[in-house]
Amino acid sequence: MYGNTNAGLASDNTGSTSGISSRHEETMAQLNRTVSQAEDLLRALGSESGEAIDAMRARVSTTLRDARSRLSGRATQARTLANNTFSQADSFVRENPWRAVAIGAGIGVLFAMLASSRRRDGSDMNVSDAFDD
Repeated sequence: MYGNTNAGLASDNTGSTSGISSRHEETMAQLNRTVSQAEDLLRALGSESGEAIDAMRARVSTTLRDARSRLSGRATQARTLANNTFSQADSFVRENPWRAVAIGAGIGVLFAMLASSRRRDGSDMNVSDAFDD
């Protein structure tokens, strides 16, 4: 009826961090479509019974279980990526404390320059305005 709603949900275990956001958004959209279709189908079946209906319920239940499993896998992947990124940043700061201080100071100077130039132009500065450029 809905075809293979799990198509494209296979995980990408390449370890690459480029394009993670777009792959994540695509996976989440596919997962949401799968869950939505499964829920619609279960609602349409209602309290119907029969061999075909029972088989359909079993297929929908399997689809939902697979979708939840993939979601859990993606959450684990995201958690691992975040932990690795934090560890790398922590290692960098511990190995290069003065460089990290200089980078932080440079970012602070850039934000201060941006804020002061906006104030000189006569516009009010909000924190969210700094990211509108």
